Amino acid sequence: MNDPLTLRDRRRAETTAEIAAAALDLAVERGWDQVTVDDVAARAGISRRTFFNYFSTKDEALFHDAMAWRPGALEAFTASPAPLLDALEELFATQAAQDTPDRDRALRVMRLVDGSPDLLPGLLARIAASEQALAAAVTARGDVDEFTARTVAAVAGALARVSGTSWIDGRQPDPLSSTRAAWAALRTLTTTDRRTL
Repeated sequence: MNDPLTLRDRRRAETTAEIAAAALDLAVERGWDQVTVDDVAARAGISRRTFFNYFSTKDEALFHDAMAWRPGALEAFTASPAPLLDALEELFATQAAQDTPDRDRALRVMRLVDGSPDLLPGLLARIAASEQALAAAVTARGDVDEFTARTVAAVAGALARVSGTSWIDGRQPDPLSSTRAAWAALRTLTTTDRRTL
């Protein structure tokens, strides 16, 4: 069987997406402060109890796919024999190529965060968790010490945000092209004669 996902896995993924879509639709319609877990569950056609089988909070439902690593991605990065920066670029490029992000959804979420400051801590927490996981993977490779690994993860995370917003804003045609452009910009900076900076 070529598809590694079971029927149960696929159904869970579908339900997850349905709950997230319900959360976003309600947030756009009413404003996030006016949306409850019960509202999201009702819109998704599930019970409150089922909602909590998928998400701990309504904010988690809204941000469910934000800054999420694909299964096995960090493990493959850690095991890669390529130099650190090359391996990092391939990690993010592979993520961008394999994901099929919804540009409209991403734009709507960004607008919600801009208009609802209470959402910002939740998004920042997702970003921090993603960078911590990457820093741990960098450390596990043994290339650099822990402090440097955290620094590298933060820089890589910033590149991901720049490439993501550039794609969402329409300045890049797709996530992969945007990712490659961001890493090319970094490599230009790191290979520039420091006396010219």
